[in-house]
Amino acid sequence: MKNNLKRIKQIVRVTAGLFALAFLHSCASMLAIADPNSGQTVPVEPMPTEDFTPVSFTILQLNDVYEIAPLEKGKVGGLARVATLRNQLLTENYNLLFVHAGDFLSPSLLGTMKYEGKSIKGRQMVEVMNAIGVNLVAFGNHEFDVKEPELQERMNESYFEWLGTNVLHKTGNKIEPFHKLSYDFKYFVPETYVWEIDNYTGGKPTRIGFYSACVNDNQQPWVYYEDPYSEATKAYLELIQSCDVVIGLTHLELGMDMKMAAMLPKTTLIMGGHEHEHSLDTIGNVVIAKADANAKTVWAHRFTYYPDTKTTALESELIPITDEMEADTYVDSIVQVWQGIMSQQIKQVVADPDEVIFQAKTPLDGLEKSVRNYQTNLGGIIAASMVAAAKKPVDAAFFNGGSIRLDDQLAGDITAVDVFRALPFGGGVYEVELKGSTLKKALDAGMENKGKGGYLQWSGIEYNETTKAWKVAGKPLSESKTYRIATNEYVFQGKEARLEFFNQKNFSSWDAAKEGDAKDLRSDVRKAVVAYMKNKKS
Repeated sequence: MKNNLKRIKQIVRVTAGLFALAFLHSCASMLAIADPNSGQTVPVEPMPTEDFTPVSFTILQLNDVYEIAPLEKGKVGGLARVATLRNQLLTENYNLLFVHAGDFLSPSLLGTMKYEGKSIKGRQMVEVMNAIGVNLVAFGNHEFDVKEPELQERMNESYFEWLGTNVLHKTGNKIEPFHKLSYDFKYFVPETYVWEIDNYTGGKPTRIGFYSACVNDNQQPWVYYEDPYSEATKAYLELIQSCDVVIGLTHLELGMDMKMAAMLPKTTLIMGGHEHEHSLDTIGNVVIAKADANAKTVWAHRFTYYPDTKTTALESELIPITDEMEADTYVDSIVQVWQGIMSQQIKQVVADPDEVIFQAKTPLDGLEKSVRNYQTNLGGIIAASMVAAAKKPVDAAFFNGGSIRLDDQLAGDITAVDVFRALPFGGGVYEVELKGSTLKKALDAGMENKGKGGYLQWSGIEYNETTKAWKVAGKPLSESKTYRIATNEYVFQGKEARLEFFNQKNFSSWDAAKEGDAKDLRSDVRKAVVAYMKNKKS
């Protein structure tokens, strides 16, 4: 009854507005002035009228989504469920914009696999985002994980708009905006985006302006980052002159979003990404909203703009995406195709990918900002699994934190799929014998890599920050002693920054699984982790 009354009031208000508009037009048509030359009367053009009817619109916000399917054994997330919510919001208010605040092309398990002879690299995500009706996206730092031609392919495949206020494409000495290519025509990514909502009572459209900003966390030779604050400020100053409502769509650290909110106070809302936990903050009159990663939650922002006072009311609702929400059948059919592709490849390594192998009462930290800066419980488990998989006793194990590509936390029931999500590149486990002097050099290099993918996660190793001294297997590291260490394939091959010397030339001996021996846990680090977790579970 209340909703019906509200609707009746809206109809009455619109009808009254239309009546007043018609009256003014009829009065104006009767007005005339005398021409001083001819003495004849000349009709006066009616004065344009302004409609003050409030305008309502909704923005649906996602950020940091790497998985298209539900997680935690189907309990949370899933973009087919988000599609259902989007359709519900659309019936509530046709003025709906669906946005993503960055990080969707990478990292993901599917993205590391191949399909139709090519690496997938976010193709599955763009296809699903097209299907669920995403309208506008901001660049996230992980969009630049993929190679330059792969990003171009994904942009060309996308139906949605991209917003790049402070990120540009660098080709040689030329710097220009990124672009979508269609029939050999370049559609350059704009610095600002304006959404116009038509006023069907005859007034001017309501203009909603967007600026963006991306954190400079992923240096690539083909990406040029401008200062996020100065570029967002330029865009903001342009938008407040021509738009009724100004909104930020950013991929920054929360502290940076707060600083931007203080700098740009006429922004109504900043929809942010980069953090993976939901938050809602206010700086002055600026609201800052972030949803949980992987669509565990989304924000529905409901706006009402009042043209007479040029003010905006905002209500933000955090909506959990759970198994209580039905999946859109069309989108789910696309998701299932991609899940089938992934499942077939995983089954080549483990027989039952969905088996619960571990119970994580404390979340296992695989966030990029964690595994590249300090030791985490997930890093410790992976390194310990290498120790357990070794054929001969080893003193310790370490690997590069950057090989953990989860950028998330694992909690509750852990399955083999979760392990593959954490370690999508796989690779063998290697046992190496080397002098303590080489081991110390490697460990020191790992510390120098703090903040980067070459920071080492370990087991059986201790480091004293004050004395800068190392312990291995509980005893001070001796540079003259020979140690047996387990590590992953990437580090073993000397591919990690500052660890190029860590290779066969500097090992006394080394051992690994024989080619084709699938029973040897060392054949794939993910097998070793699954076996280790199963053992710990029991």
